[in-house]
Formats: sequence, structure tokens, C-alpha cells
Amino acid sequence: MADKVKTTKNTAKKKAKITKSKPEEIDVFSAPVTGLIYETTIILRNEPTAKDQELAKLSFHGSTGEISLYPIEPRYEARIENLIEGDMLVEGPPIVLVSKAETPFDWIKSFPKATLGPKLYASELITYYENQ
Repeated sequence: MADKVKTTKNTAKKKAKITKSKPEEIDVFSAPVTGLIYETTIILRNEPTAKDQELAKLSFHGSTGEISLYPIEPRYEARIENLIEGDMLVEGPPIVLVSKAETPFDWIKSFPKATLGPKLYASELITYYENQ
């Protein structure tokens, strides 16, 4: 007599949880404004032993869509160039990867919230007109 093979079939299916989201508020600053420069400063954290040190300024030009690096401390220039070369990881409730090639404006906007590495952080984004 052949032994019966007991097979179990999981009949309980997991239901997808659907949550209704609130309509997103329109961000008036979601697209770059022509004629404005968006700039942030990359800073090396030295506190509490010394004062924090500005390493470079990073700018996005609204008219051309270019991202420019202006080094302040030459000995950190290669490290910062490698840092800004690719995509960026932004931590928060959802962890987001922001592409520099596809969305350079979103990349520069989220730079102050990004994970830059040990002892590095970025200042808040400031805007000013290109002719200033």
C-alpha cells in the first residue's frame, strides 16, 4: 500500500492593505525658477572640539539646470567630488534614492537631508538671483 503524502495548502491569502492618502499639497517651489540659483554649503562637523568648517558650496542654476561645485578647502575637494558624483540616499520615514541624472533639481533640494557620510552635513538651501 502506498503511503499517502500529506500536502497542505495555505488557503488564507494575505489581503493587501489599501490606505487612502490625502491629496498632496501643491509645492510652488517644486520646479526650478529661471534666474534663481539654489545653493547649499557642505560642512565638516568638528564640534565640540573645534568650530565646524565649510568645505564647499554646491549650486544649481535655474536657467541652465547645471550643478556647480565651488571648493573652499582644496584638501577635501576630491572627497566631495566623489560624494556628489552619483545618486543620493535621503533618510526619513520613507528612505528615498534621488537621481542626479534624472532629477537634478530634486537632487539639490534634498541635499541638506541626505546621508553624506561621517562628520559631513549640508546647510539649508538658500536661493538668490543669478544677477546678484
